[in-house]
Amino acid sequence: MVNQLTAIIWLGCLLGASAGENPTNHIAPAEQKLPDFAAARIGATYSDGMDFDDADGSLSVSELDFFSLLSKPITVVGDIMLVPALKYESTSLDFDGVGGAFPIGDEDLHSVSLHLAAIKLNEGSPWFYGAWVRAELASDFQHINADDFTFDIAAGAGYRVNESFTIAAGVTAPNLNGDFSIFPGINFDWKVSDKTRAGLYGPMPVISYTPNEDWSFSLRGIPGGGIWNTTNDQGDSKSIDLSSYQLGAFASHKIVGELWLKLGAGVTLFNNITLADSDGDHKIVDEDMDSGLFGQIGLTLKTW
Repeated sequence: MVNQLTAIIWLGCLLGASAGENPTNHIAPAEQKLPDFAAARIGATYSDGMDFDDADGSLSVSELDFFSLLSKPITVVGDIMLVPALKYESTSLDFDGVGGAFPIGDEDLHSVSLHLAAIKLNEGSPWFYGAWVRAELASDFQHINADDFTFDIAAGAGYRVNESFTIAAGVTAPNLNGDFSIFPGINFDWKVSDKTRAGLYGPMPVISYTPNEDWSFSLRGIPGGGIWNTTNDQGDSKSIDLSSYQLGAFASHKIVGELWLKLGAGVTLFNNITLADSDGDHKIVDEDMDSGLFGQIGLTLKTW
């Protein structure tokens, strides 16, 4: 039988294809297993040194994020469980050295999202199935309208080959009320030894080493950025799309109980920022940026 813990964790993994967002990748194992899964977390990230390729200027990004499950898994019918969660992100874009005609100014952007995951277990079978929905408000909070909201869905299946190896696959359909598209995702988790683990969780490759109960170290890639709608005083909506990929080294240390301190640093790759009409048909800005550096600090509650 696939245990409930494995199923919950792997729902997040198999849905990891969701356009840079791994919606349930903070659901905690009761034992110290997969890296960076937690019941709640708060963290801050700062990225700098992203110079424009085709224009004067550079961009630095400050991010604050909070994630929490809203309850423990809720069993509704037989072996079907529901897992609700809430996430908030604050992102500050700071431009330096750009000309006065550059159409994007410094921005304080926000995202609030509600998530609901459903997991279907199968007694006596290594198979499990999952689905996920998200409603997100992403905006500068100056003027709220329908363009600020997006809705996403995803589904997939996982198979536990043995105690050390699990594989999963899924598809996600982000932005159902906008520029609709579908993305596949293939995932695996391999327990190499009691101290070493490797896996691909959607767009996040991870290699982790846990020498003891108090420390954990990892190398990982993390998709970043976001899409926000902004509205000026004339009521014109524009869409800011920031994409980036963080590749870095991380260390986590248990402070007390299940509370951990996490530190990380590395490089940002494939950086790009666009400004477009709300429907995305006309891009006003489309700037690639050089690789930069990032640092991260956070507190993680592994389990309640």
